[in-house]
Amino acid sequence: MTGWIVLLVLAVLVLLVCLVRLGVAAGYDERGGWVKVHLGPKWVTLYPIDPHKAAKRQEKKARKAEKKAQKPTQEEPDKPTLGGALDLALDLLPDVKEAAGRFRRRLRIDDLTLYLEWGEPDPADAAIHYGQAWGAAEAIAAFLEANFLVKHRDLSLDLNYQLDKPRLTLRAALSLTVAQLLAIVLPLGWAVMKTIWNRRKQRQEAATAAPERKGEANHGKEPSCQ
Repeated sequence: MTGWIVLLVLAVLVLLVCLVRLGVAAGYDERGGWVKVHLGPKWVTLYPIDPHKAAKRQEKKARKAEKKAQKPTQEEPDKPTLGGALDLALDLLPDVKEAAGRFRRRLRIDDLTLYLEWGEPDPADAAIHYGQAWGAAEAIAAFLEANFLVKHRDLSLDLNYQLDKPRLTLRAALSLTVAQLLAIVLPLGWAVMKTIWNRRKQRQEAATAAPERKGEANHGKEPSCQ
């Protein structure tokens, strides 16, 4: 009985983890840009980097570089050639396209906010460019709504003849659940492993067959004696 309870609790925990939403948000205004990631209920700022964290990272990199300099030099393992990497990428292209399609269908735009005040020294140019900005903003919004699920959209453009340059505030937040992410990553990872395994097997078979073909060629002709 205890075993069934433990399994039930684990199943519930796994289900809850799969329902957790992961996301990223980015924005820009007069003060600069920022990027955050959403891990469950918590937001973690990636940019701008905290000065204390940046200093710690620099110290950590310096220590690693010092340790690496003290170690004896070793021969680096053979890296995959560019041609082999391109062949692998071409083999995986159909799987990557399929994964991109699943990602597009599952990704949700939780927030798309754009506030733009257009202003220029010349009022005539300001009016022309303001109309062009409206057209570009509507085209981008229509493209996003046609290809993604947009939960909240707020576009606001104003013409302000008192400004010498445009003033922009932009914010976007994207998210998907852990289960949706796994449904994208796991099939793609399996395809990558399968492709690499098949290519390695083909190379081994080719390497094994090469000496046999060479031996057959030598056996077919007796060396001539002068």
